[in-house]
Amino acid sequence: MCIDAESLANSHAAVDVQGQRAAHKYVEQCADIERTFMQMATSEDSGASPWTMLTSLERPYPISVQGHTAKPFCFRIVFYAPTSPGTAFDLLANILRRPEWDELTESTRIIEHLGPGDAIHYIKAKPVWPTSARDSLLLSHLAAVQVNGARAYLNVSKSIVDDRVPEISDLVRMEAGIAGQLITRVTEEERRAMGLAGEHWCKVVQIADGDLKGWIPKSVIKFIATQALPRSLKKVCQQLAVLPPSSESAILRPATALSGDASTDLIKTTSSDVINPILAKPHVPILRRNAVPARSRWTMWLRVLMRYATPAVVAAITTLVFQMILGRRAARRMS
Repeated sequence: MCIDAESLANSHAAVDVQGQRAAHKYVEQCADIERTFMQMATSEDSGASPWTMLTSLERPYPISVQGHTAKPFCFRIVFYAPTSPGTAFDLLANILRRPEWDELTESTRIIEHLGPGDAIHYIKAKPVWPTSARDSLLLSHLAAVQVNGARAYLNVSKSIVDDRVPEISDLVRMEAGIAGQLITRVTEEERRAMGLAGEHWCKVVQIADGDLKGWIPKSVIKFIATQALPRSLKKVCQQLAVLPPSSESAILRPATALSGDASTDLIKTTSSDVINPILAKPHVPILRRNAVPARSRWTMWLRVLMRYATPAVVAAITTLVFQMILGRRAARRMS
């Protein structure tokens, strides 16, 4: 995978109508996380890959999950979505729609728009039994880059600290070293080689590298990597399959489109979804946006309970029955 070095160096801040780069205090960090992510996303091209396969699916959408050999909380996911890169990017990069397809996300919120393509996001994750619920505060960066001479889209984020969003006592604040997606077009030759039906397909390379903090049993990590992630990606592919395919991103259009002239269902950000950085006070509470309904949460807990508790309950009942049988036999012998 060949990356245009000049475009990579110049794309770390989206441009407005006049072509001027948006200036904010996180500009240099955006450039750094973009370079780091691109290296991790394309490391498969090197001779000694740090990734090992954890699980893979062929149908209905090709999905593979790899784990980093030296980092227990670092995953590289590659999946193929039945749409064009622009459409996939606009849905995956829209933080407000993430709870619709990510079964591990409970709610999301935009804290501040830093400029075209850059923002601060808050994510509250669902608890996975028996661990505590977690949240994260992220610097998000969106950009268009050149890969193999073609336009690709980058959505990358990293944890930051902001006094407006302090840690909450009953939540564990996760730390994301690097996370995001690189979305490229699938050529006709690639579609034929993989047996992908249809004209519009794109390849998504997703990296999740961080520290979940607190106590995390290995069974939960395995569940997330081999079950929760593939299910979420299958769901997002199903949503993308029914959206109009577009090679161009609506989110990365000029600033006039971002200010409200664009009419697309993928962009649902309103003024009420953003904390005004001027009016905001320290310790602003994070309201639940896009929260999962209570019924869905109860259903999720029931599924988790059935998955992990049922074997223990069956084992306890079996033990009790055997004890009763042995007790009756012993009583008969004594009589």
